Amino acid sequence: MTRKRRIKKKPSTAKGGDRKNRTKLSHAVLVLLFFFAFSIFGLRYIGKFLDEWSPSEIPPVSAEKAGETKPVSSTGEDARIVSQMEKVEKQKPRRPRVILIIDDLGRSKESIDRLLRIEQPLNLAVLPHLPHSHYTARAAYSKGKEVILHLPMEPKFSSGYTADDAGEGVLLLGSSIEKIIGEIRRNIKAVPHIVGVNNHMGSKFMENEETVRMLMKELKSRGLYFVDSLTTPDSRGYSVAKQVGVKILKRDIFIDQSEWSKKYVKGREYTIEQLDRLVRVAEKNGIAVGIGHPYPQTIDALEEYMPKIEEKVEFMKISAIALN
Repeated sequence: MTRKRRIKKKPSTAKGGDRKNRTKLSHAVLVLLFFFAFSIFGLRYIGKFLDEWSPSEIPPVSAEKAGETKPVSSTGEDARIVSQMEKVEKQKPRRPRVILIIDDLGRSKESIDRLLRIEQPLNLAVLPHLPHSHYTARAAYSKGKEVILHLPMEPKFSSGYTADDAGEGVLLLGSSIEKIIGEIRRNIKAVPHIVGVNNHMGSKFMENEETVRMLMKELKSRGLYFVDSLTTPDSRGYSVAKQVGVKILKRDIFIDQSEWSKKYVKGREYTIEQLDRLVRVAEKNGIAVGIGHPYPQTIDALEEYMPKIEEKVEFMKISAIALN
């Protein structure tokens, strides 16, 4: 009888190969993970080491020492210091602002030449169609002064003046709309370099809302501001300007008196008293507007007073402030 040999089955080569491949793959993945982790953490510590040795950088401050949740870079520290300085600057109390307007210019060269020697900011209101209107406006502009048109308007008879006193180019209530608008435009054209307008006389004209509205619309179209000289307490200037959208200021104090006034004998002394009043108004309200005239005594007072008081108040051009 033939003995059958037992043949031991060999493991399948296919299954064995799969196991070997899986083992190699897992080893490769582990190696890759190891190098990936090493590269991340290694680069981080290398970067930190280089930062600590860099002469151009300040080492970060610990949260405990700085009293902050995270370190502050030198650039961030600079920004913080600048920000603090800006806050301190904003917290400084601002000096009261004083706006001085000198009316009735254009009649003589002597008065404007004297005014231009005053270094502090002045706002110079020039009458149109006078012998020296152009010279005054150009000279004032070249010296950095603010130039505005001193627009002639009809006064009340009770004011002691007539329409003729207001001068050429006067706006009259009895005129047609076309005539009034034409005169406004002609007067604006007559004085170069203006950035605003104020009224010359006009106690009658400024009380009429319809004519004031015509004026304000014309100023609005040209980007000009208006200063109401308040020659009448019933002026419609401020309310209408606000409605139309024209930037406007109102006079607080006349700093001098007419040369024909009985009290004008005080001249210079009176103007200094009025300037003191103007400063008190500015201290109370933050800003004050004073109007004067180119009388010799008034200019004497300005030359004496303004340099003495400029550390206490800030003399301003009208265009340098934020108008309502």
